[in-house]
Amino acid sequence: MVKPFETNHPLKRLVTMAADDVAAWLLGVPVLRVTTRPGTLPPPPDELDSDLVFFVTLNTGREVILHLEFQGPGSRRSMPLRMLDYQTRLTTTYRNMPVYSVVWYVGGAGARDTGAHQCTNLAGQTYLAWHYQVIHLWQLDGEALLRLNRPALLALIGQTRLRDPQPILTQAIHQIMTQTSGERQEQLLTEFLLLCTDKELAAMAEQIIRYDRYGIPESPLISKWKEEGRAEGVEEGIEKGIEKGHLELLLRQLVRRCGPLSEPLTRQIQALPATQMLDLAEALLDFTGRDDLEQWLAQRGGE
Repeated sequence: MVKPFETNHPLKRLVTMAADDVAAWLLGVPVLRVTTRPGTLPPPPDELDSDLVFFVTLNTGREVILHLEFQGPGSRRSMPLRMLDYQTRLTTTYRNMPVYSVVWYVGGAGARDTGAHQCTNLAGQTYLAWHYQVIHLWQLDGEALLRLNRPALLALIGQTRLRDPQPILTQAIHQIMTQTSGERQEQLLTEFLLLCTDKELAAMAEQIIRYDRYGIPESPLISKWKEEGRAEGVEEGIEKGIEKGHLELLLRQLVRRCGPLSEPLTRQIQALPATQMLDLAEALLDFTGRDDLEQWLAQRGGE
């Protein structure tokens, strides 16, 4: 089992929760277990802030490192150079363990990154080469993800390429509802909705879950939203419950990434329209501290 630790974005949180499925999918071989370890990279002053590092034990008993980075638009530093740094650190720290690195791009980021890079000298000879796998989520085939029959991975489907969204979303939700239960089911449905960053797709997914049109039993998540909304009417309450849940989750993510927020800063975030809250949740992938948050809010204040 994966030891729990904090993450800062729905995608990272989902991958942490479903690490066994993700590792088996990416490595393409059966996996016995997946763990994390403290101090995966050298301590200060040479500390390097990687996103996720898993230690995967294959069914053969062999151990490999699965290193994952998540990247949205607007990064200030080249991802290939970051990956070179990460892979060098991991290799020198864990010399006898193969490192398998994967970059997950969201929101159209990294369109030109193939994961294969090299440096050459004046004679055109390669003196340094490094490789990693690249996943452009918006190019990933949602139907292919559905066919894997791994319900935990289906929370990603709102980020993938969907030729006919409604039946694919319906099948994905049906898999989650019939093959999971309890808290895990609720968590997967929450991440499913949060990762549907396209407004029309998110509305479609909420409709499928909310109204039980396809024979899917009502989830604990939707029941909770309805309970919160009864005083003001079920429909209005559901909408407010969703918005409140998104805001609370966003504030928790910001505190983890940027540290405690002042009251004026919190009020400024609470006043953002829903679309900008989604933008902010996406931008969190690139934040390194409170200065980034304040700069982001200052830029949106002028729009």
